Amino acid sequence: MATVAGTIRKTKTVFNWAKKQRWITESPLMGIADGSSRNPANDRNVTMEEFHKLLDACPDQEWRVIVTLARIGGLRPCEIMILRWSDIGIGEQKNRIHVFSPKLNRHEHLRNREIPLFPILGTELDKLRSTPGHEEEEYVINRYSRNGCAVLVAPLDKIAVKSGIGKIVRPFDNMRASRSTEVHRDYGAMAESLWLGHSKEIAKECYLMVTDDDYAKAAGQKKSA
Repeated sequence: MATVAGTIRKTKTVFNWAKKQRWITESPLMGIADGSSRNPANDRNVTMEEFHKLLDACPDQEWRVIVTLARIGGLRPCEIMILRWSDIGIGEQKNRIHVFSPKLNRHEHLRNREIPLFPILGTELDKLRSTPGHEEEEYVINRYSRNGCAVLVAPLDKIAVKSGIGKIVRPFDNMRASRSTEVHRDYGAMAESLWLGHSKEIAKECYLMVTDDDYAKAAGQKKSA
């Protein structure tokens, strides 16, 4: 269904463009709903326990920061790869990170956002900054090309297998969704939208999940670690 929904959206775009060019009077898909682009079978809540296992399996501090930016910061791979040290510790209290999103560059009101410098994130960034060879670097992550974010997926698959939690389908999307769900629960819809960099509608459609802990809490049971 996700593939069908995506195809309908793209086809609608083509027909709407043709209408603007006055090649057609109406789109033949007018009134047809897109459907959901989400496939629940691919959803996975990457728990904090699994996050720490991923960290332990990382080959070096740079990869620990990549995983932490994705799971705790909620950053997209393209945002991780262009994050600069000058973006970290901004604001009056030095407690924020500035995030620029290439994916949303065409949307002036969405391309820039600020997220909290979460304690776990700050700890891992400080460790990387103090690693020999990183003192004078402009960018936080320097081992991969900034034009090919997909290059992060294969190494992360190996880390996930090594950690014992197994391969994660759409690992960066699911880490982002896991953080989105936590932020929405702990800080509310407005903070989730601002910190993750998407609308409340997109959050509901693509990211927010009902987790095992939600079921346990509703049933009066103890939450998992």
